[in-house]
Amino acid sequence: MKETMKVMVVNSSPRMDKGNTALILNPFIEGMEEKGAEVEIYYTNKLKINPCQGDMTCMRSIGNCFQKDDMEWLLPNVNSADILVMASPLYCDGVTGPMKMFMDRLVPSIHLTMEIRDNHVRHPVREEMNLEKVVLVSNCGLWEMDNFDPMINHIKAYCKNLNAEYVGALLRPHAPVLRPMLKNKGDVSDIIESARKAGYELIEYGKISSETMNNISRPIISKEDYINIVNQE
Repeated sequence: MKETMKVMVVNSSPRMDKGNTALILNPFIEGMEEKGAEVEIYYTNKLKINPCQGDMTCMRSIGNCFQKDDMEWLLPNVNSADILVMASPLYCDGVTGPMKMFMDRLVPSIHLTMEIRDNHVRHPVREEMNLEKVVLVSNCGLWEMDNFDPMINHIKAYCKNLNAEYVGALLRPHAPVLRPMLKNKGDVSDIIESARKAGYELIEYGKISSETMNNISRPIISKEDYINIVNQE
């Protein structure tokens, strides 16, 4: 890994740094920073990002979109980052709408021409795109881990098209009970520490251990008790 890794974080939670996504994301960022990474975080709620219009001029030209919004300065930041962290709550089996618009608007970083890469036809990535790794951070209000599968598959496919490594995902199912349990000093502090450890590992080793990711996602309440709590609210 480089001496100083540049990390760009995009959080599309409408609650920004106060949401359940941030409960895992914030210690993750702290862990990366403590290991010397340079981290910039952006909230889609504070950005003006228009939907992609699909005219493909950006892919034919030098890589600039004709639309005048915050992607004018955000795209060069993505291109120069070593690691991109996409943080989004699970909405309808995928990322939030604002995150999807951000992902779509990275299209200027690839060419319209095609090549065979890893025995698959893809668009070449522009030279100015230095992105090496992508990490997903997400939470959901459903109990089972398999609810994240469609989102994970999407991000994995997206990484292949950007020619970036999918490092893994920090996922927190049945997330609404995590914050109350932390406040009531429940036995869940190890989850926050594991999120911080994931930051250490990513910067130190270039990967996150399965053990660390699994601990972030571990069950903290039974299905039956969770349903009872949610249905009483």
